[in-house]
Amino acid sequence: MATSSPALAAGDPVEIGGSYWGAQLDVFDALESGENDLVIFRTGYGGGKTVLGSDWVLGVGLQVPNGHSLVLAPDKAKGGPATYKGFYERLPGENTVPNDADGDPENSPIVAGHHGTKNRTTLVNGHIIQLGGADIWSRFAGTEFNAIWCDEVGHYDHTDLYDLHEMLITRQRTEQGPNVTLWTSTGNGFNQFYDISEREMQPDGEGGEEKLPWADRMAVIVGDSRDNPFHHEIEKMKAQFEGTARERQALEGGFSAAEGLVYSSFSRKTHVRERPDVVDRLVDGWRLYGYDYGHADPRVLLEIGKTPADQYVILDEYYEPQQPVEKLTGKWDGGRLVRDGWLQQQNKRAGEVYCDHEPEHIEKFRKAGFEADSATKNLDEGIEEVRSVLEVDEANGIPGLLVVDDCVNLIQEFQSYKEEDVGTSRATDHALDSLRYAIMGDRYVEEDGKSGSGTW
Repeated sequence: MATSSPALAAGDPVEIGGSYWGAQLDVFDALESGENDLVIFRTGYGGGKTVLGSDWVLGVGLQVPNGHSLVLAPDKAKGGPATYKGFYERLPGENTVPNDADGDPENSPIVAGHHGTKNRTTLVNGHIIQLGGADIWSRFAGTEFNAIWCDEVGHYDHTDLYDLHEMLITRQRTEQGPNVTLWTSTGNGFNQFYDISEREMQPDGEGGEEKLPWADRMAVIVGDSRDNPFHHEIEKMKAQFEGTARERQALEGGFSAAEGLVYSSFSRKTHVRERPDVVDRLVDGWRLYGYDYGHADPRVLLEIGKTPADQYVILDEYYEPQQPVEKLTGKWDGGRLVRDGWLQQQNKRAGEVYCDHEPEHIEKFRKAGFEADSATKNLDEGIEEVRSVLEVDEANGIPGLLVVDDCVNLIQEFQSYKEEDVGTSRATDHALDSLRYAIMGDRYVEEDGKSGSGTW
């Protein structure tokens, strides 16, 4: 694809673009078809994501005078040396990357102005291209965009992709068009990008086992970066990743576990089971619960059973935002139930509940007939305990913990909880906290011997 700018002062048009490989051409076709609101290009390292996204946005910009387009990186810190730099490098002209020696986008013959602080470039025809970060995407909610390119979407660790897509699609109602959003990324773990681009499923907790209602307005193009003839380092990439667990992500445009996960040993194949495969194999009457809440966080309760082989089985999850504890425990008046909650509605068996430290909530669980106590909340020790039950026993080949497949929030947290987020407000670990409380309560023995029913 090559796009010409309007005639410039010198009288000569300027072309952008270049040569593309098959998967990139398929993406251009999907973007130009008029049939899609969202086009996703998923490929390995060196698949040409930045080249494609930059050239498409610049091409739209040259074709739509006085329009407005948006480029989003995971955040500004990650965008600077990657997405933004790649975009500026695709501008025609010399030395167009800001912050290099005398580098300036205004060195390009198609750029009329550049605001470095605001990361905003204005083309000679008045089209504005705004570069931003997906971590604070709400700041763009008041602007309409002709074209939107979101780069490395699989790494939008702290952005809800469903909310992002909903906002972006409402911002694309310009008269000139094309009113399409492009996502480019490698597959980085089994996260929301996986759920959307591979499973085409609705968000967890909102019909998470149902197909996306807008899937018919989405095109997904997958390209193996080994097929890219313009990849200058393909032999190096093949030597590094072929035959490893990362091959699908690094080369094929598929998915593998994200790097730096807290629970890297967790996998769907090893630890996730369909409900009929486990419910008839449980120790009768044995139940354990973990409870976590925060004023601005979801209220989470995990129900846990156990097999005769001493495996923990996560059977169910209550995961609801902005709900009072009575929605879970029921409301009691003088020992009499006056309004039932989730525990009563689901006919949950009584058992020990290890709770976030809130005396009022602990008392409400006790009134509902459960043995409730404050959880041991040591983060490092709790993580090590959960890691230990994820291990596969060498003697019998079975893991110490299983999760029923419809506990979607817990599974997603397992597959996205990163070491760099532990103990920070960025972490999405509410179900994992509940699990940690329960496992610590059942296995950990404090020095005074008052807590727990097992040993290290």
